[in-house]
Amino acid sequence: MKKFEKKFIGKGTKVKSLEIIRLTISEEALKEALENELSDYKGNKYLVIEVASLKETDKYGRSHTVYINKKLKE
Repeated sequence: MKKFEKKFIGKGTKVKSLEIIRLTISEEALKEALENELSDYKGNKYLVIEVASLKETDKYGRSHTVYINKKLKE
């Protein structure tokens, strides 16, 4: 079975009346991700992030979470 590690980097909120999720990621988290979390594909570097809805909106009104999901080596 494949194992993954999630590294949470921010949260987001759905924009009213639109199918848009507005994300908030700190500069520190973004810099760290760009230095340590890039994936290589055919000689190009990519930052792969995932956005998932939360079961409940948090106390700040955020309804989504943002994370980097890395496959762990077996």
